[in-house]
Amino acid sequence: MDWQKIINEVLEDRKINLTELSKKTGISLPHLCHLRNGKRGKKANPSFEIGLAIVKLHKNKLELLGL
Repeated sequence: MDWQKIINEVLEDRKINLTELSKKTGISLPHLCHLRNGKRGKKANPSFEIGLAIVKLHKNKLELLGL
């Protein structure tokens, strides 16, 4: 998954910033910043729990989950 794109879409669709996303998901702000900026590398992925917390807020969550 393209976590940079997914995070940006969540921020745009929900009209929130990273701080608010951090509060809604329980993911630390620095970790979200790393994922959004690709600092973990293109192939690095968040844990299942962190990824799910982000995907749950996405408008196309069922599609992203393959459902």
